[in-house]
Amino acid sequence: MKFLILSLGTGGGHNTAANAVKQALIERGDEAQVFDCLAIVSPFRSRLVCGTYLGIVRYTPKLFGVIYSLSFRVASHRRKSVVYAVNVQNAGRLADFINKEKPDGVITTHIFGAQQLTYVKRHNLTDVWMGGVVTDYDVQPFWNETELDTVFVPEESFIDGYAEKGMRRDTIVATGIPVDPSLSEVTDKRQAKLDAGLDPDQRCVVIAGGSMGAGHMPGAVAALLRDLPRDVRIVAVCGSNQRLMRRLSRLCRDPRRLQVMGFVKPLHRLIRAADIVISKPGGLTSTETFVQRVPLVAVHPIEGVESNNAEYMARNSLAACPETNEELSATVNRMLDDPSVSETMLQNQRRLIPKNASRHIADYAAQIVSNRRA
Repeated sequence: MKFLILSLGTGGGHNTAANAVKQALIERGDEAQVFDCLAIVSPFRSRLVCGTYLGIVRYTPKLFGVIYSLSFRVASHRRKSVVYAVNVQNAGRLADFINKEKPDGVITTHIFGAQQLTYVKRHNLTDVWMGGVVTDYDVQPFWNETELDTVFVPEESFIDGYAEKGMRRDTIVATGIPVDPSLSEVTDKRQAKLDAGLDPDQRCVVIAGGSMGAGHMPGAVAALLRDLPRDVRIVAVCGSNQRLMRRLSRLCRDPRRLQVMGFVKPLHRLIRAADIVISKPGGLTSTETFVQRVPLVAVHPIEGVESNNAEYMARNSLAACPETNEELSATVNRMLDDPSVSETMLQNQRRLIPKNASRHIADYAAQIVSNRRA
């Protein structure tokens, strides 16, 4: 069977999820390819949307929080929003692309792709099966104005949340957030450190700012350098933010104390080597950490989806969520000194976060498509 997977580069998480589903489908023996949902319609529009989003998140994150909050007021299952109207402009080109490629199913990991597919479905421009994947621990705006065949959500409790917003309950399936299907619980931390090029006898704290190196990393790293034991290595991942790399490198010249890295791909290899991961609470980095059963400290969330992710994690004791850099270093010290502090998190990760979400999505999609063809 053949699947098209739609994503969009507003941050790295949607592409990571898309590629995870692609890999799981290929493992099954199916054909799968990932495409930018907006670039199919207009490459210029894709660059404009992604560039605007990344600029707002990096330089004016509070504005993003305001926009995100307002989104709930304009999205409704009873009427389509202005955002929907903008995203479905020229969606006929997407339908033409789908009909040319002749897939058995289309899966999107981005809400904009879900809105495009909804337009295509409503206007009977193609008859392929359509699925959507939610990539955050949040009931997000705009999904309630989509009309896909199936929407995959992170966990059972989100079925009620999306149904209350107006989505059809029988279209919502709880699978977890898809990550690389090869990821599993770390059983040999020493080997994981060797694989990542780290000293297997040295404790390691990884602090990651996402694909853009966003957040308040300089202050956080400075607090960790000041307060953590000197035998602990701090690995700071700055993504594509070269300016941040230069700034952090000036904080400490000893690479066994502070190792500054740029874009790390795949990040999950470094995560599995860490004794503790400190990260903004994005859906994919957090899930990669949970799936590998590594203790997570979620810091500096962007107001909106990330702060809602952090609220879910704190409520379910999946991660520690300190609010200040002083609380951050104190929390990490406590976790390093007392393994039982982390063990509660790890138990809840095992209880709530499935390891094989990408495979579950691939199997479900393939079974539905097979039944439709029969």
